[in-house]
Formats: sequence, C-alpha cells, structure tokens
Amino acid sequence: MEEASTTENRPMPRAKAWGILLTTFFSLWLFGVVVGPWLQHHIYSMDEIVQVIEENDIDSGAYFYTEIEGSYTGEKYLRQSLELAAPDQFGMTLPFISGIVACLALLGLGFKYLPE
Repeated sequence: MEEASTTENRPMPRAKAWGILLTTFFSLWLFGVVVGPWLQHHIYSMDEIVQVIEENDIDSGAYFYTEIEGSYTGEKYLRQSLELAAPDQFGMTLPFISGIVACLALLGLGFKYLPE
C-alpha cells in the first residue's frame, strides 16, 4: 500500500505569480469598467440612484464613512474608550479568574442536580 503523497511547500514560479497578480488586476478593472455599468442598467432603480448621486455631486465612496454624523460620533467614542481604558483591567486578574470559577461551579451544579 502506497503512502499518500504530501504536497511540498515550494515557492510559486515568478511567471505564475505575475500572471495571478495581473489577472486579478484585470478582473478588478473589468468589473469596474464593464460589469458594474452593465449591472447598473439591469438592477431595479439603480439608474435613479446613480442619477441622484451625480446631480447632487455626492462622493458616494467617502459618504458612508466621513459625511455621516453617527460615524464621526462613533469614532470619537471608540477613541476615547481606548484612551481611557486602564491596562490593569485586562488579563488574568482576580475578577476574571473568580468569574471563571463561578461559571465552572454553576456548570458543575447543573450537571450534578439537573435531570438528564
């Protein structure tokens, strides 16, 4: 009986690696230039959405991340919480270990006294 052959972890040939990279870039370009505009005309109400975006000169790529007040507020709160977080609240602290012990005790009691 023959052993199953293992795959060797050899580096990819340069020509193949460049081919994959160029194919990926070409596929992205093809989707953005050909497939995307074609889909725009075949998805219900997409033409109207694109028309409104163009009429109002909206940068739709940046809109969802920078122009919404909630995004700015959320980023501000996240930054403040990271800056104010005390490093002694993380790791193997007494409250963390006691929480694990309490959970294991509850599980033990559940396995012992609850019906099967």
